[in-house]
Amino acid sequence: MTLVVALFGVIGVGGWWAYNNIVKDYFVAEDFTGDGNGNQVVVTVEQGWLVSDIADHLYEQGVIASAKAFLNASEDDGDSGTTIQPGSYAMEEEMSAAAALEFMTDPANLTLDHVVIPEGKRSFEIYEILSEYTGVPVADFEAAAQDPEALGVDPVWFEGFSDRQVKSVEGFLFPSAYEFDETWTAAEMLEAMVTRFNETIAEIGFMEKLASIEDPDPDYDPGAMENQTFYPPTNGEFEIYPWMALQIASIVQSESGIASDDPKIAQVMYNKMYLNPYDHEQTNCNCFESEAIWNYGRLLNGEDAITSGEDIDWGSVMRDPDNPWSPSAPEHAGYLPSAISNPGAAALESAVSPEAGDWLFFVTAYDDGSALFAETYEEHQDNIEVAEENGIQ
Repeated sequence: MTLVVALFGVIGVGGWWAYNNIVKDYFVAEDFTGDGNGNQVVVTVEQGWLVSDIADHLYEQGVIASAKAFLNASEDDGDSGTTIQPGSYAMEEEMSAAAALEFMTDPANLTLDHVVIPEGKRSFEIYEILSEYTGVPVADFEAAAQDPEALGVDPVWFEGFSDRQVKSVEGFLFPSAYEFDETWTAAEMLEAMVTRFNETIAEIGFMEKLASIEDPDPDYDPGAMENQTFYPPTNGEFEIYPWMALQIASIVQSESGIASDDPKIAQVMYNKMYLNPYDHEQTNCNCFESEAIWNYGRLLNGEDAITSGEDIDWGSVMRDPDNPWSPSAPEHAGYLPSAISNPGAAALESAVSPEAGDWLFFVTAYDDGSALFAETYEEHQDNIEVAEENGIQ
């Protein structure tokens, strides 16, 4: 009897070890948890696709962690994946297989005809997309955008401005899939996008979370420094107005390569704004220093963007005191005239929930879009070398 018990004990321990070290690694499908990370992905299912085709496509789009997990979820739900209809679905990255299946088997989520506004597009790019899709002239969108409040933007978003900031619809046109056609006016389309923005802001508790954003350097006031002009005046107080966080969200959306980095990038931007540069001696002003800002100004003026690899005097153009979009000029310290893109939910969430840290620099360094972060410029240079070795820079 003792030998039998011992034998079963060995079998039990061996089975447990095999499950955790072999079965789990090779047969249990990788899966995400939850309903997504806030980054929207429009998934189009073609006529004649099998469940396996849908699963593969969802995996390629980053919606699910593995095709196997989706197939398992479908089998466990009575092969419900076979009921998924051809068409488009506005989903999110990093959904659990079960959540993705539930979403796609709900006919209410099927969009037969739509126009997709990707995250990070600028307002003038959105006008072009909508005009091409509906035939409504770009000029109509430009005219409708002149009065953001008439489109549904709450006036609270324009409180706390200085003479540098301007009322703009930039940042309020929420990226998503929309069922517009030629019967919609430009104003009605922009209103629908602003409405989606307002709904998203409410869902993530954006306004409520503003008060929890911490001052990175409570003993330092960037508005009191004589050798820089900080916009807007601080009056000796640390206060993040909604439009400030929106600007940071727009920079995060323009600079980030992967949603998991968004909260860190947001913290980098707050650090650039509020850490004392004369203590850390890594920057020359409380400026965003984002190349994307300078390029936004070029695009806004009808010029082509210039990438960091171009052979130009970057120091001069980034510190040009006559260009309001020069992101490293002490004359333009502080916040921008407006947001520089239209962020999605993940970037908006990161702007009011930054990840604590003292980073001042980051660089995209890996194929999946993830970045390396640094507190000093020397560390940043090392990170750039890693990015170059990986063929990113």
